[in-house]
Amino acid sequence: MARWDEILSLPVQNPPKLEFSSSDLVWSKVEGWRNNMDRVALIPFARVDDFVKGEAVNEDCPTRFHVEARRRRPQEGPFKVKIDGILEYILYWCSFGPDDHRKGGIIRPSRTTFSPKKTPAGRPNTKRGCTCHFIVKRLIAEPSVALIIYNHDKHIDKKGSPCHGPQDQMAVGTRAMFAPYISEDLRLRVHSLLYVGVPVETIMQRHNESVEKQGGPYNRDDLLTHRYVRRQERSIRRFNYEFDEDDAASLSMWIDAHQNFVFFYEEFSENQPVTIGIQTEWQLQQMIRFGNRSLLAADSRFGMNKLKYPVHTLLVFDSNNKAIPVAWIISPRLVGADSYRWMRALYNRIQAKDPAWKLAGFIIDDPLVDVLAIRSATSFSRDVFQCSVLVSLWRIRHAWHKNLVKRCSNRETQIQICKRLGQAVSEVCKGHGAIDLFHDLMDDFVDSADFLEYFKAIWYPRIGCWTTALRTLPLAGQETSAAIEFYHNQLKTRLLNENDSSVYHRVDWLVDKLAKRVHSYFWLDEYPGKEDFSRYSKNEWISGLTCWRKALEISDTDVILEGQCARVLDERESDKVYTVLNPGSEFAICDCSFSQVGNLCEHILKAMMICHTKGSADKSISLHQYKEAFLKILNCPPHDCLIRDHAVSLAVFMQMELNCNNRFDKDDMLDDEVERQSRFALSPSPDGGASEDQSKHYN
Repeated sequence: MARWDEILSLPVQNPPKLEFSSSDLVWSKVEGWRNNMDRVALIPFARVDDFVKGEAVNEDCPTRFHVEARRRRPQEGPFKVKIDGILEYILYWCSFGPDDHRKGGIIRPSRTTFSPKKTPAGRPNTKRGCTCHFIVKRLIAEPSVALIIYNHDKHIDKKGSPCHGPQDQMAVGTRAMFAPYISEDLRLRVHSLLYVGVPVETIMQRHNESVEKQGGPYNRDDLLTHRYVRRQERSIRRFNYEFDEDDAASLSMWIDAHQNFVFFYEEFSENQPVTIGIQTEWQLQQMIRFGNRSLLAADSRFGMNKLKYPVHTLLVFDSNNKAIPVAWIISPRLVGADSYRWMRALYNRIQAKDPAWKLAGFIIDDPLVDVLAIRSATSFSRDVFQCSVLVSLWRIRHAWHKNLVKRCSNRETQIQICKRLGQAVSEVCKGHGAIDLFHDLMDDFVDSADFLEYFKAIWYPRIGCWTTALRTLPLAGQETSAAIEFYHNQLKTRLLNENDSSVYHRVDWLVDKLAKRVHSYFWLDEYPGKEDFSRYSKNEWISGLTCWRKALEISDTDVILEGQCARVLDERESDKVYTVLNPGSEFAICDCSFSQVGNLCEHILKAMMICHTKGSADKSISLHQYKEAFLKILNCPPHDCLIRDHAVSLAVFMQMELNCNNRFDKDDMLDDEVERQSRFALSPSPDGGASEDQSKHYN
């Protein structure tokens, strides 16, 4: 028992890396079997795979570990709980062992049935008698912890000589110098290219060209074979998502076969609808990379009219502020208290990888989302991400714009309704208006019967929820909304492109296409070598800049303000001019084809930027809320001098970051106001305490 007391007293180590190796752990020596000293460490059981992958990426001796032996027992059973009881035992062995198929090598008695082939091509390179192995034990006393016993960490044979890798002289010039299999990155690249329709021959041609360019093979990935790619293409082509005629049974079978794609699954019951959460390993990595101390956005209710169940997407923003999907949740009910369970499962999965991961803000596009499950609320125990919540207007702006152009043919009436909608939203966000503003709008435009009928039927029942959300939550900026809308259009093009529309009513088709084909398109968006395969591009390959980034590339001289409209010249076709009505507002109307279907185009955004710069339009709502929040902070300075100095340093750092990323001219009025307020708020009185005016403010 003393041995196990010593083991269980060891700290559980969780390195803040996606993958880690034995060099990242602190190992302890405890008494083991036959009075030998075991080299042990404790890690979270959920991170065993990360340790196995990290240990295989060894520069001195690249390899891969396989499961040589495994034993399991049920976590709940009639047995008595023992401190040394084992729930699961896994023996991982280097893939170059334990047998030795080299000439004169030793093969274990259990493998005597092996009969040499006539052409043993590659056989000496796969099994070379490597003794490197480690044991993973999952204890009954601590099921969430894995005990690693790593006594044989050298890649040597029984004679003590290197048996593979660069240190093995006999392996020079053979594949035994490299890892036995290609890396996960190359496998994902090959699969993605195959899913989007790139031929096998083209993949191999581009790969061979890159190897020749670098002067020959340097790792296992450089030895990619045509046979491997052809086999992957054949398996993809022959795979059928429809395991069973019954959709529910087929979905359950698909999930059993693709457990590494699913982070949450609840079957349909009388009380709960079916809910599936999909997240690949690459999406998890992107969420940890771009979501830490940053924003997470939601695109909800996708496919409400076509799909059997709508798709809810979680998005992060890369260095170019472009949206990347990091999780898809499929359920008939995506709002309300039901979202707490999959949010908690997703958060726990991230924390298992990186305990220091923390979200800065969550952007919603539906006021019915369970906000309490997202942000921290000390009076509730259901908070998950513990961050602030923002709301985006892109969904209602898109719907209102699209239906206004479609249902109202009078251009002058369109402009007036857009103005009133923009003013109503602005007043509500600033806290000066309520639902009565929308009542007055419907009373004033009774002549637009078609649009008002749509507005009353679809949006009037939701106006109360939206006004409450807009008054209580800060508003996300136009660049964020443009990125979410751009992703929404990408997903529509890449998912809803089937010739047979009957598949839209099957959930097994939906999860399979999202996790494989659609995922491949978004992975290729981040792949720097995508242009090498541009000849095979289709509509689904649509990528590039968001409309906000396109607006930044339009020259200011190409925008001409003429009263209640703005004219924007096309950069590629100088004779083409786009007219923007109601410029300076997010609820403007442009005559370009992209805007006519409800999208926020670059011409509207550029006209808005010019109007804000020249002062012919009010500042955006999000900037107004930023000013208000910043000035409120300045009006409540801390009493403690040390905290105040720390706050000043943070404010200076924030100002430097904003100046580096600032794309517009400074607002002199805001600078003067902030400077005046900061002098008042941060200047102590001569006696070192708060000034008299500050004391009055506190009282």
